[in-house]
Amino acid sequence: MDTLILILKVLLLSVALSFLIKYAAPWVTIAPTTPIVITAILLPSVTILLVLIGRIVQASNSNNV
Repeated sequence: MDTLILILKVLLLSVALSFLIKYAAPWVTIAPTTPIVITAILLPSVTILLVLIGRIVQASNSNNV
């Protein structure tokens, strides 16, 4: 049951993000400069990297206790 709730939450967040991108994005103008493009490309990878590093640190701290 918990898995179903998690899947529904992810689905609802995905739908909300899709509507936000479709209807709100045209009102936001972002200049296509190089730093913005590089940030948009690298941000997901860097975010995942930081989360994984945090989990590794947390796991190593729990093993040392």
